[in-house]
Parts: sequence; C-alpha cells; structure tokens
Amino acid sequence: MEFACPQTKRIAELANEVGLELRAIIPAQKLPADVMTRLDQWLLEGRAAEMDYIGAARSVMGDVRDWKRWTRSIALFALPYHRAGGEFRGGGRVARYALGRDYHNLLGKRLERLGKRLRRENMVQNFRGCTDAAPVLEREWAILGNVGWRGKNTLVLDPAYGPWVLLGELLMDLELPTFTAPPPTDADSKQKRWASCGSCTACLDVCPTGALTSAYEIDARLCISYLTIEHRGSIPVELRAKMGDWVFGCDLCSEVCPFGHHADDHAEDWGTKDAISAFRLEDLLALTADEFATAFAGSPIRRAGLGGLQRNACVALGNLKRGGPELEDAARSHTDPIVREHASWALAE
Repeated sequence: MEFACPQTKRIAELANEVGLELRAIIPAQKLPADVMTRLDQWLLEGRAAEMDYIGAARSVMGDVRDWKRWTRSIALFALPYHRAGGEFRGGGRVARYALGRDYHNLLGKRLERLGKRLRRENMVQNFRGCTDAAPVLEREWAILGNVGWRGKNTLVLDPAYGPWVLLGELLMDLELPTFTAPPPTDADSKQKRWASCGSCTACLDVCPTGALTSAYEIDARLCISYLTIEHRGSIPVELRAKMGDWVFGCDLCSEVCPFGHHADDHAEDWGTKDAISAFRLEDLLALTADEFATAFAGSPIRRAGLGGLQRNACVALGNLKRGGPELEDAARSHTDPIVREHASWALAE
C-alpha cells in the first residue's frame, strides 16, 4: 500500500500492531447538510422509538468538533465479524455479533491502545476512540471515507465482507490529508466491488416486521434488533408472532445480502459465550440477576437486561410452541410484570 503522508503510513503500521486495519482518514469537517436533514426528519417522525439518546446528541452529530473541539482528523476502521449463525440450546437465535465478545470492549480497547501509541510517539496529544456508543454518525463517516457504500438495509456494505463489519473511529488532534485504502485483497472478482444495491430488494423482502419501510429507510419501532435489545417494556402484540425465535438482535437483512455471501469466517476472533450453548430458553426464565450477570459477563447480551432477555425468551418460546411448564411458572409467579405478561401471551400461542 502506498502512502503520500509518512504520518498516515505510521498510523497504519501501529494500527496493524494492535489488530486494526486503517481504512481511511478524513479531515474533521461538517457532515453534508442532506445527512442531517434526513436524521432530523427521521427523529421528527418518531422512528428512533425510545432511543432518546440519539436526539439528545443531535447537536454535536453534524460536526465532531462540536463534541471534541480539538479534533483535526478522523481515522476509520472496520472489523469483520462474519460467522455461522448461533442460538441457545434447542433454539432461540442470537445475532452473530453477539455470540462472543462484546465489540464495544474489543474494538474500543484496540482503538485506545492505538491512540496511546500515537501519543507515545508524539503524533497526537488528544485522541478519542469511538464505537457506536459515541455521538458520532459512524456510517456517514465510513461512506465519506469510501470504507463502503450504503445498503438498502441501511448498513454500510464493505467490499469484502458485505454487511458483516463493525465500525470504529479514532478522533485525533493531528491534521492529516484525506486517505482511502484500496479495497481489501479478498474483495476480488467474486463480487462487484464498490457497487450499489442496484435492483436487489432481498433485505426489504425478508424483513418480517416491515422495519425496512423503503430502500435505505428503517423504522426502529418495527425492527427486531431494536425490540429485543433497546426497547424497554411490552413488545407490541401485533409484532410478537413476526419475531420468530430471535432472542437478541436479528441478522435476516444481512444474511440475504449478496455482498456478504463470500465473507470469511471470523468466529475464532470473537469466540463464543459458553452460556449460549449451555442454556435453553426455558432455563433463561429461571435465572437470577446474579446468575445472569455472571453467565453473560463481557457479552453484548447484557444490554437487554435480565428482564428484557426473559421477555424475549417468552416470545420465542410462544413462537416455537414449547416450554409450557416454565411459561406457566413465569406467568404465575415471575417478579417482573412484563415477563408475566409475555409468558401469558406465549402460553396462549
């Protein structure tokens, strides 16, 4: 790979040392006005559902310098996570990114290590590693940096891995010219590199709840990933049967994406949480808070909370037509009224 700037070359070298691949560097700037207009309209229409933190951070999302004033450049990274699908013992699917280590920890720690190495070499004084927990519109930055293009499922599609990538950014107080790495070497003739979705509507067609309301548009209120992870409280009754046996997240729109069909397997990079293969959905209904915290330590699944996971397990059990005795116990005596409600619904199913 050729680098016009020696500092960019050094950042790429240090990134490799910590397990990252530099994909692009973009000078800090305002995001295009149409990006923010689309975000504002999306928020206005209520499509963010209960994710109030998005609206709360809106004032700094248009320009990272409004959040971290010292930012001069943004380094962009994409970490692949494609692997075979997984589920709890006997059924109950989990999104592939959540089968092993929490990407916030893995990717975040690598970004932090990279920033510290840059500081030791006096290349930066201030830096901030970001995953999707920061008020940074990372998909928009990835698209600006040609890391990938926007898919109709709203995800960034990588030339080698399709939708199976997790994005990360490193904000730096170092001024650098724009840099875009060439596509990964395995993004070969097996797929159309740097393409668009064309006439393909596979992701829109497969979504059982209609969350992908049109190409490049998503309504979180209907999204299985949102409902099983971010949503608190009761899941709308009309959506429960459509959720199938998804217990945490959903991969349907990624699984059908043609650009991800040739992605390599990265299961070894992420590992697999023992609890997923150890527990049945019925077992989840009896977990205590301490048992949940221990079993899912270091897992993204903790984001749903014990009550949320048990609520989701009830819905999946109802759709799988099993778990009658455990559901009866939960409907009768569970301490969480939301779990009791969903257990009763599952029994009726």
